[in-house]
Amino acid sequence: MDTLDWQDSSLLEKHDRAGYTVVEALTTATFTERPRSSSSHARPGAYVCVDGKTYWLKGNAQQGLVAELITGRLAAAVGAGPPARIIRLTEDALDPNQPEHHLLGVVMGSEDRPGTVNARDLAALHAAGTVQPGLVNPGTRALVVAFQTWLGLGDVQVLVGMTDGRVFSIDHGECFGNITHPAAAPTPMITDIPGVGPDVGRQAAYVAPALAKIQQVTDDEILRAVTQIPSGDAWRSPANRRLAIGRWVAERRDAMQGAMRSWMIP
Repeated sequence: MDTLDWQDSSLLEKHDRAGYTVVEALTTATFTERPRSSSSHARPGAYVCVDGKTYWLKGNAQQGLVAELITGRLAAAVGAGPPARIIRLTEDALDPNQPEHHLLGVVMGSEDRPGTVNARDLAALHAAGTVQPGLVNPGTRALVVAFQTWLGLGDVQVLVGMTDGRVFSIDHGECFGNITHPAAAPTPMITDIPGVGPDVGRQAAYVAPALAKIQQVTDDEILRAVTQIPSGDAWRSPANRRLAIGRWVAERRDAMQGAMRSWMIP
């Protein structure tokens, strides 16, 4: 695997010169099924965009929208979470009955995953008897543990598919707040899923391929994840910060084996 010189700012500048792609929001989304919980300080809103997909938009995040976008890009690269895009929301796309002015402008959008619920809502569903026994897919649970461990996410949250049990990492605004070099060794981060035993996904048959997916992410892929990003107060994305994030992510990737093996069981 080729290693980049993360102190070379020309790496970032080359990609940034191409500019970033914006997806236009068209209208607020309507749901015929239970929508994803939006219990977030960012007050996300769901919008159908010009590409035909629905995204949950955020106009702010604890560590800047840059954190949400980079982690969303990396999550999609390894299959641990929905893709993140740069979205433009205009007044014309707002619902006049419930205008979400805090989302106007160039913001971040996380692609909706139909048929999922936030794990924080599962306890009530278990109590109502609407959750299938053994619902959670252990392979995707292991992958999400590996992903959230890799990026040292704060306020970890997951979505769970109610029919297929797939687990997705979401809500990544509390990330990259304490970047140091060299990066501290990762420690396992396990998001609680109500009704799911603590050992689900810990078996070597699930952990080994999850670890491999993280370790196979190249420096070039990490570089692409931290480039072509808007600027401004909400984004908190100066070039030097993004370069430091890329270096930190690469260092954490290279130190993942110990953390995942400490969580793994035979």
